[in-house]
Amino acid sequence: MDSRLYWIWLQQALPLGCTIMGELLDRFGHAEALYRADKTALRDGGISDKYVKRLADKSLDTARRILDRTLEQGGWVLTPEDALYPLSLRQSTGCPAALYCCGSMPNLDSIPAVAVVGTRSASAAGMREAYSLSAGLAAGGMVVVSGGAKGIDAAAHTGALDGQGRTIMVMACPLDVNYPKENDALRKRTLAEGGLLLSEYAVGEPYRCDFHIRNRLLAGLAQGVCLGETPTRSGALISARLAREQGRDVFAMPGSLTGHLYDGAHREIQRGATLVMRATDILREYAPLFPGMLDLEAAEETQKKLEHVTPRAEKAAKPRRDKKTVSVPPVQPSAPAPSAIIPDTASEAAKRVFAALTDTPRPVDELAGEVDLPIPNLLAALTELEMLGCAENSAGQQYKKQ
Repeated sequence: MDSRLYWIWLQQALPLGCTIMGELLDRFGHAEALYRADKTALRDGGISDKYVKRLADKSLDTARRILDRTLEQGGWVLTPEDALYPLSLRQSTGCPAALYCCGSMPNLDSIPAVAVVGTRSASAAGMREAYSLSAGLAAGGMVVVSGGAKGIDAAAHTGALDGQGRTIMVMACPLDVNYPKENDALRKRTLAEGGLLLSEYAVGEPYRCDFHIRNRLLAGLAQGVCLGETPTRSGALISARLAREQGRDVFAMPGSLTGHLYDGAHREIQRGATLVMRATDILREYAPLFPGMLDLEAAEETQKKLEHVTPRAEKAAKPRRDKKTVSVPPVQPSAPAPSAIIPDTASEAAKRVFAALTDTPRPVDELAGEVDLPIPNLLAALTELEMLGCAENSAGQQYKKQ
């Protein structure tokens, strides 16, 4: 039996991002052991009835269909038993049982990686800064990870490629979905130049876009997360929070004090994130951990060369002569817009507050009385909802659903 089927079965049996995944693997060791276990063995292993019921369905039909579709479209499946599955991801909360990949996976246990993230509605200046910083990081020997979105993500991927380095695009949809459409050519170029497209969403299966699920992978794959242009309501702040929770480093690029475009990044600096202005500021942090692998001189030279370039949308894939072109999955219709439904991974307090929100702004004291939470706890939950894109502070601490 192909062992990948057991891992895909396990992924389909539990919600994406399920926080007990790491615990299950520690107890049972392998997805096949979970598959072979009966209800009694699962309960004896400390698994709740909620998940025992899910794991009791032993059909592998869906797993076979997913594996066949993935392979037919030029992709492959990465599981925790594979040598290239990063140890940092295996040790993270809710480690994925199966990841769907297309392209070339670097060995992240021996090569340092940093996630560069920020707002999708980036200014030209913010794009330039993220682009040149990422080019410097890539030229200096680091793998640049980002989320494949518009704005800062696209600038980071493009910078890494123009810096003649490697990049990993962690997608918030299946590999065969053309989302966002604006980055279609960038995805093709990423594959053509030896990069990797990676997703936790199975090809051909129903899905709901959840950026919290995607962002935990960004944090789990990298040694650190660097914020580019990031306002206070940017989803990139989720990546920073998850990085701190997983013991990763958090970096932030400073920007203008007017216009509020960098307010989120500035707040992270106040919370202890390392302020960075050059790629070498990050590379110096990891040079002692990866002796002989990082080239600070090449990083600085590349960043200086490209720091006045504003990245533009890719027009077509541009394969290098020294790279083997990797097949690109067929493109399907555009993915649906991200759902505004609160993700399952949100805190219980955030879920309670979200249920009380309406389309009409409501003051904090009114919400506090309805959900029976102290004001500090309520404000923390509202902040979480803002970061998830589920709530909006309209004026005077009055909140509504976004």
